Amino acid sequence: MSFWWWAGAAIAVAVGFVVWPLLRPRQMQDPAAVGEDRAATVRALYRQRLAELDGEIAVGQLAPEARETVAAEIGAALLADYPATDPGAGPAGAAGANAPSPLLAAVLAIALVLGSIAIYVQVGEPGAPEIAGAEALLRLNPHTQAAELQDWQARLEARVADKSEDAQSWYLLGHARLALGRYPRAAEAFAVAHAIVGDDPSVDVYWLQARYLAAKGVIDDTTRGIADRLLASTPNHPLVLELLAIDAYGRGAIRQAVEFLNRALSGSLSARQRSALSASLEQARRELGDLVPSIDLRVSTAGQPPPGATLFVIARPPGGGMPYAVVRRPGVAFPLTVRLDDAVAMNPARPLSAADEIQVVVRLSLRGGAKAEPGDWQWQSSSIELGEADAPLAFAVELAAPDEKL
Repeated sequence: MSFWWWAGAAIAVAVGFVVWPLLRPRQMQDPAAVGEDRAATVRALYRQRLAELDGEIAVGQLAPEARETVAAEIGAALLADYPATDPGAGPAGAAGANAPSPLLAAVLAIALVLGSIAIYVQVGEPGAPEIAGAEALLRLNPHTQAAELQDWQARLEARVADKSEDAQSWYLLGHARLALGRYPRAAEAFAVAHAIVGDDPSVDVYWLQARYLAAKGVIDDTTRGIADRLLASTPNHPLVLELLAIDAYGRGAIRQAVEFLNRALSGSLSARQRSALSASLEQARRELGDLVPSIDLRVSTAGQPPPGATLFVIARPPGGGMPYAVVRRPGVAFPLTVRLDDAVAMNPARPLSAADEIQVVVRLSLRGGAKAEPGDWQWQSSSIELGEADAPLAFAVELAAPDEKL
C-alpha cells in the first residue's frame, strides 16, 4: 500500500506542474500603451524615409516636384504595415484572452493520471510490492512459522497467476510448497522455473528433492536426468549422491550404494553431513560384505594434523601409474579406517581385482590436490601381492609431518 501512496504523490506533483500554468492568470499589458508604442514606431520610420528622400533630391536622384507624391506613398505603406490598435480590443477583450483555463486544466490532469496508471499496469510490476522480501521465506522454520509460509505461498500463487513468466516467483513458490510438505505442487513450481531459465543447478537441486519426495523415494527417468545434470557440473554433489545411494540400496544394489556414498564423502561437508553419510556407508559396507581383494587401512597421525588438509588413500601399480582405487576424505578426524576394493574403483573398467600387485599410498595433502607436494604427510607401502589374498589385508598407518619422520 505504501507504494501506491508514493506513486499518488508523484503523480500529484506532475499534475501540478502541468495544470498550474493553465490556472494562473497571465500578466496583461495596457492596450493604450501598446497603441502608443506602435504609433511612435511608425512616426520614426516615416521621418527616416523623408530624410532619405531629401538625400536623393540633393544628389539628383529624385526630382524636387516628386517629393510630395513619394512621401504620401511612403506614409500609406507604413500605415498598412503597422495598423492602429483595434478600437474594440479594450481591457475586457485582453483579459478574456489571458484568462485561466480551468476546464482544459481538469481535462489534462485526468488524462495524466489515467495515462500514468495505464502505462504502469501495462509495462510495470503492479504486484511487485506484494512479494517484496519474499526471499525471507527461505529462512522460515516450517514447524514454528508455517503460517508465514502459507501467507507467502498465497502471495506467490497470486503473483504467478498474473505474471506466469516470473521465474523467481516460481522458484520461491516451489520452496514454500516444499517446506510445507506439498511435494507434488513444489515439483510443478520448480519445473516451471526450469522451463523459463533452462538448466540451473540452484533450481535443479530442489526440483530433484521435490520429485523424489513426491514419488516417495522412487527415482524415475526424469528425476534421474536431473541428477545426472547436477553430477555433470558437480561430480561429488553430496545430496544427489545420497539420494542415488538410497535408491540403489532400496533396489538391492548395495555395491552401487557404497560407490555413491564414497563419492559423497569425497566432497566438502558439514560435520553433521559427514557423520550421517559415514554411518550410512558403514551400514552399506556391512551388508555388502568382503570383496576380494580388499585392503583395510587404519590411519592415525603423530601430532595434530594441519587444519583443512585432505586425506588420500590410493592403490596404484608399484612405483606409480594410474590408480586402481582411490578414497578421498577432506577435513576428517583421526583415527579412521578406510577400505580399498572394487567398490571404490577409480575406473570400473580397471578394478582393483584386475591387479596382481599394488602399492598403497596414504597422503595428507596440505593443499587438497591429488598430486604430492612438499610438506604433505605421506606413507607408502612396499609392493603387495594380491593374487593369493582371500581375506581383507590390514595395515596400520601413522602419518607425520616430514621433519618428524624417523
